[in-house]
Formats: sequence, structure tokens, C-alpha cells
Amino acid sequence: MNGETPDLNREEKQMATRTSKTPRQRIEVAYDKNADKNADKNADKNADKAADRASDKAAGDPDDTAPEGEKGTLGQAVYERIKDEIFEFRMAPGQRYSEQELANRFGVSRTPLRLALYVLAREGYLDRVGGHAGWLVKPFDLSFYEDLYDFRTQIELIAVRRLCAMDPAPDLRELCAFWRVPKKARVMDGKIVAREDEKLHTALVALAGNKEILRTHTELTERIRIIRRLDFIEPARIKDAFDEHDKILGALLARKAGDAEMLIKAHIGASRAEIRHITLHRLSMLTQQGATARQG
Repeated sequence: MNGETPDLNREEKQMATRTSKTPRQRIEVAYDKNADKNADKNADKNADKAADRASDKAAGDPDDTAPEGEKGTLGQAVYERIKDEIFEFRMAPGQRYSEQELANRFGVSRTPLRLALYVLAREGYLDRVGGHAGWLVKPFDLSFYEDLYDFRTQIELIAVRRLCAMDPAPDLRELCAFWRVPKKARVMDGKIVAREDEKLHTALVALAGNKEILRTHTELTERIRIIRRLDFIEPARIKDAFDEHDKILGALLARKAGDAEMLIKAHIGASRAEIRHITLHRLSMLTQQGATARQG
């Protein structure tokens, strides 16, 4: 081998697909007047904006006169907050909200709020209903995330196969420094472990040396991040994550492609099963709470 990554085979070429912009980029695009016009072309925007300014002024919203860059930042922040509310089921599937209700709830004016709502709608989390100022939280589609996990698995199988074939071998010392440590030295904070888990899987794909595959994987990672964190709630799953990553890294260091592929597939499968279990449980609890409220 001459130090270059192996040529792409047919499967890898198919995997190297370009993807859409990140949420932050989509927030910035959504702020553009032309993008806003396309998203709301049937609405009377001039009347809406005048009404919004009057409403925001009356409410004393501090961000109403913020510079455009700050509004984009506010849009990104409220996007993250609403997405979190949806995935924690504090904004329940099937629930309707007005823009004014959401603006009050999150403490922002309707300008940055709309930036976030349009992006969330394009990503499939919300629907516009009842005119231009009403929004519906779409039913939770677990099969969508199952599909993303299938895609992620195939990408990472390609990555570990390429890593085992590379000459010289990739440098895995930084990843090993966190995951291949004595049990007493393991970090058991779920948030930290979730961040390091994402870092490891992204690093493996990056080290494999294909920029387009990395672009696709980054997009997938971004879309599953909000639900992926559920895998690190229970201490037992955090322990399993350390054990599984230790074995994966060991197989990569030993250049055992077959073992690495088997281990990465089992690891992602276990994570996927845990997330599915927790999500279905939360949906069941939400249904029971709704039934109890109706009876009361």
C-alpha cells in the first residue's frame, strides 16, 4: 500500500451522496427573504409583518429590533429548544399551537420563532394548520429513525472495513484514551458519554478518508442526535457502551476487519433497540396520561 485510501468500490460510491444543509445553515437560509417568500408564498406577508411588529412591540419583545445575525442565532436557539420539547414529549404528538402561544412559551418574538418553525416543518416534525399561524406536532415516526439507523450502520461498516485496510494504520490513540481505560477510570456521566460516543463514530468515518461519506454520516448524526441520547440514561447501558467500544477499537488495532464489522453492527443494533424501547415506553405513558386526563 502507498498510504492512500483504497479506491471506492460500487457500494461506497453509492454511499457517497451529498446531503442537505445543517440546521444552522437551514436557519440562516430560512432568514433570507426569498426563502421566506417560498415558504409562505400564499400568505399576505406585509400584513403579517406589520401585525407581528405591532404584537412584538406591544409585548415588549427585546429581540424585535435585534440585528439580523442575532435573529439567526435566536432562531437556532429556539429551534433546539422546540426540538427538545418534541423529543421529550412535552410538546405531544397531535398537539396544536399558535405562533403567539409558542412565542410566549419560549420568550421570543415571532421572527426568530418562524425561522425555527419553518426548518422543523421541512425536517418533518411540524405541520402548518389552521392558516399561517397554526402548527401541529406530527405523530412520532419511529420507523423514520429505524431507517436512519440502517443507513448509519451501512456507512460505518464501510468505514471500519477501510480502516483495517489502510497503510499506515490510522491513529486511534485519542479514542482509546477515553474508551480503553480501567473500569474504575470510566466516566459514567451520560451526557459526556453521549458526546464521546458521537465523537468516536464520527472520527472512525472521518479517518476512513472519504469526504462525501463523512458528509452523509454527519447529516445522519445530526438528525439522530436528539433521540440517540436516550441510549445513555441507564448506567448499565453506559457500561455496555464502554465494553463495546473497547472491543471495536481492539479489533481495529488488530486489523481484523471481520471482527470490527461484526462488533460495530452489534453495537449500533443494541443502541437502536434501547432507544426503541425507551421511546415506545414514553409514548405509552403519554397515551395513558391523555386517557386519564379525559376521564378526569
